[in-house]
Amino acid sequence: MASQQPGNGAQAYKEGEPLAKRRRVALACSACRARKSRCDGRRPSCSTCASLAIECQYEPSDSSTNLLVRKEYVSDLEQRLKDVEYILQRHDDLLTGHLSSCAANKDVPDLRNDDHSSVSTVGHVQDGIHLDALNVKDPGSDDTKTDGLAIEFVDEPTPAFYGDSSSIVFTRCLLEAMSVVSKAKQNEMKVQCTTNNSSECNTAPESRQKSPPVMESPRNTPVSPTTLPPEGEMDVLLDTYFNAYGSLFPFLHEPTFRETYNECKASGFVKARRGWLGVLNMTFAMATHIDQAAESSAKHRFRRSYVFFQRAVSLCSELSMRTVSLSIVQYLLLAALYLQGTQRPIQTWTVHGMLVRMGMALGLHSEQSAQGLHPVQQEIRRRTWLTIYCLDKIQSVTCGRPPAIPDEFIVVKMPSPWPTTMQTKERQLNDVDIHTAFLDATVRLLQILGRSVATQYGQNLGTRGDDMDDSTAIQAAGAMRQELRRWCSSLPTYLTPCEPGYSLSENQHTDSDRLRVILTLRYHFVNIIIHRPLLCTTLRYLTMTAPPVGSPLPYKIQLAMAEAHECIRSAENTIEIVHAVITAPNACYRQLDVWFFTLFHVFNSALVVLGRSVLDQYGVYINDNATQSSVQGVLNHAAEALDKLDRDNRLVYNCAKFIRRFSQQLSGQDYPTAAEQYIYESTHKDQSESDGLTYEELLPSFGLPSLTEIDMAQFPRAQILDHSFGEFGMGLDQINYNY
Repeated sequence: MASQQPGNGAQAYKEGEPLAKRRRVALACSACRARKSRCDGRRPSCSTCASLAIECQYEPSDSSTNLLVRKEYVSDLEQRLKDVEYILQRHDDLLTGHLSSCAANKDVPDLRNDDHSSVSTVGHVQDGIHLDALNVKDPGSDDTKTDGLAIEFVDEPTPAFYGDSSSIVFTRCLLEAMSVVSKAKQNEMKVQCTTNNSSECNTAPESRQKSPPVMESPRNTPVSPTTLPPEGEMDVLLDTYFNAYGSLFPFLHEPTFRETYNECKASGFVKARRGWLGVLNMTFAMATHIDQAAESSAKHRFRRSYVFFQRAVSLCSELSMRTVSLSIVQYLLLAALYLQGTQRPIQTWTVHGMLVRMGMALGLHSEQSAQGLHPVQQEIRRRTWLTIYCLDKIQSVTCGRPPAIPDEFIVVKMPSPWPTTMQTKERQLNDVDIHTAFLDATVRLLQILGRSVATQYGQNLGTRGDDMDDSTAIQAAGAMRQELRRWCSSLPTYLTPCEPGYSLSENQHTDSDRLRVILTLRYHFVNIIIHRPLLCTTLRYLTMTAPPVGSPLPYKIQLAMAEAHECIRSAENTIEIVHAVITAPNACYRQLDVWFFTLFHVFNSALVVLGRSVLDQYGVYINDNATQSSVQGVLNHAAEALDKLDRDNRLVYNCAKFIRRFSQQLSGQDYPTAAEQYIYESTHKDQSESDGLTYEELLPSFGLPSLTEIDMAQFPRAQILDHSFGEFGMGLDQINYNY
């Protein structure tokens, strides 16, 4: 007898053999269970559901939790998982290659700060000191990753405001006046060419090679923020800082700072406060950035200093957002001072704003908040606040923006000599008093500058032209000049302003002479700011009316020009003093301010001298005995001084080239030949290519040139002037020669 065996097909029964058992299915699909039909359990669809073309679903029941799963099903899941992992690995590899260039500039290690503000372990790396912090994050920054849609953000334009006191506004006024003079000369030349039928008038200006691309920024090397250089190098850097920038703004108490440093060094930096480590790294960054005694190139100095700056930022950036302490304020102050010598004007302004708010939150503006503290701590707080005030005035004037600290907020005492301690008894006689007197004189000088911004520039609010006529401007300049003279008469004899013919002998390389030279340059800078509005008034009158050469001027314009003479004389004196110091046989960079402040003074003075050249060409400038030198000679001295100011510094070189080119244009000289230009540029280019380093152009944050802008001004190209630079025979790209 044959029987039909349930299954996929019928099987014949053979006599003598037992009946085959039906294979049990662990879990039937929902459709088969509802119809109470047999299910073969295939996935993803059983044969019955497939034949009926209905959806096959498996719903596990409570009684099936401990049932076995088919081996084929597990193998299929494993294969699918391997396929997904392979696809993800390929995607990860592609992203790694695509983002490698982006991540190179953003792989600064981020140190996550917790409530522990100290470092607990120490190790040695490459003869330096490495502090093993517990909260160091992987250098890979979240900013370098895209989301699932591969969205990548692009840089947004950041238009910045520059007000009346900025050099950018003055440069626009100057170039407009120079363009009028140049167009008049061109018209005169065309008339002469037509009359004389000369072929020389038809020569086209020499074509210039396109500027090379701008150099890349220094790449952030993935260095631990808790790494310190060897002890010998740290000692040298501290000496450099306190002998250089630390003596110009002495808000750090050197004995106290060195005492803490020696304690940390003796213990191997086993326990050091995070904020203090940030201040230490910032002093290293400042010392490296301004140290020209080692005769290293500007590129090398900047790259070394930027490493210390990165470490300080990694240590204190997040801490500064949630902690108020004197160390954090000093870290922000040093960071703002450091950023003044870099191409980060927006970052400088932002850090300065944080600095002012943090100082107020700590109560540095009030003497009452320091009651009960040690006298040394009181003096540190007082000097820190006064240095913040000085920085605020410099930023306000150079950027042309309202000050963050009104003059009414300076109610603390002026700096006084450090209280005598065991470490300062031997040094209490001369140097400490000189540095204190220098800081006191600087603060009082910048207070005059602040009043000038308030009365002559309308606090840089953009309303100066609405409520100030020429008579009011002349009276304000006269009042400010009287204040400046009273300030000069109050100075001690060893800090009185020096004359243009001042020179240093071999035995005059002392702190007193250096501080005297620096204070003189600052005095002339304030005098320029006080009288520059009247020079602008004269230039605007000549630009708008274009009077014939030699014609009489209105009485108010004559008074304004007489006041502007003070501005021109200070500019010429600034250039002559720097030239005398830097070209002396025994020239010493330490006798001047840090290089970017010296560059700032010389370049802005050169702009004022260019303004004098416009007055000369209109025949309205009266050259008295105090200013017998010609415009050409003064500009040549400015360019020569900048040539010797620093080595392998592209910004200094560009400023010198700008001055030299305008000097040649104003004097009617031709451009140098191609061979002469090649020889001149090669003397600078050889040093710039010697080490193959890449770094960001050192653009000081107070408006010196990046030279795609001119102040070389930080305006969009189409908005610099209403005319082109064709009348000068050059464009902005020709000015900006990048190595």
